[in-house]
Amino acid sequence: MQYISVEHQKAISERYKLASIIVIAFCVTVVAFIIIARFIEPPEIVPGSERLIAIVPIVVIVMTMAAIILRRAWMSAVVLGVAARKGVNAVLNRLVQMTVVCAALSEMVAIVGLMFYILTANYRYGLILNLVSLMLLFYTAFPRRGEWERAVGAAANARA
Repeated sequence: MQYISVEHQKAISERYKLASIIVIAFCVTVVAFIIIARFIEPPEIVPGSERLIAIVPIVVIVMTMAAIILRRAWMSAVVLGVAARKGVNAVLNRLVQMTVVCAALSEMVAIVGLMFYILTANYRYGLILNLVSLMLLFYTAFPRRGEWERAVGAAANARA
């Protein structure tokens, strides 16, 4: 366990709380998409939307892998190492940016699900994509306090 000064712990707490609120807001919007889709009835099936049944899963898999790979690359020593040389605030800024970008990519899956439901009038696909989006939000976007403390500890040691 690394020593983290009180000043850095306060900075972590503030940014961690902000990032958590942002991710929870994204989760609320995904749940709102599920509720909205439940209460609206698409007027008619859009002609040609049958082709989407083969395309949408591929798009969702690509966006899911992009969110996971982006998070892994962002948390890598190379990317955080550059920020660590600039200081603790740069590391915390990078971590908050990572949270917002991964949350946005995860919510795009939910938006695709809502659009797919409106085009095809098949609620099941929209619901599945919204649930995938929620899982992605919790796996890739939700901040992990331990990782943040390790990154800040490494940045503080690099500056010392």
